[in-house]
Amino acid sequence: MFATSLRRLSPLLLLLSLAACHHTEHRAAAPTERLLEKQLADGDLPAATDSFRRLQQGPVQPAPNLEGYQRRLAEAWLQRGQKALERGDMKAAATALGNARALMPQAPALTDGLDGRLKNDEPAAETP
Repeated sequence: MFATSLRRLSPLLLLLSLAACHHTEHRAAAPTERLLEKQLADGDLPAATDSFRRLQQGPVQPAPNLEGYQRRLAEAWLQRGQKALERGDMKAAATALGNARALMPQAPALTDGLDGRLKNDEPAAETP
C-alpha cells in the first residue's frame, strides 16, 4: 500500500520540485531588473547596458519584458547622442549611436535619424 502511494505521489513531487526551481530562477532575475530600472532612471547608460546584457544571458527563460528594456535603453542612447550632437560633440554622438545601434540595429531612427545628422555635420574632407 505504501509503495503504491509513493508511486502515485512521485510525479507530483517531481512537478513540485521543478516548479520550485523555476520560481527561484525567475526571482533571481528580479533584482537585476530593478537595478536596470534604477540605472535607466539615473541616466547611467553604460551600467544599464551591462545589466541588460546580464538579463539577456540570465536564466533559461528570459525576462518577459526584455524587448521593452531593449527599446528603452536604445532610445536613451539615441537621446544621449542627439544631445551630444547639439553640443557639437561628434565623438560622444557617434559612440551613443553605436551603442543604440548595437541594441536595435534595424530601428528606423538609428538608420535614418541621428546617423544622417552625424554624416551631415561631419566636416567635408578637403580635396586636393
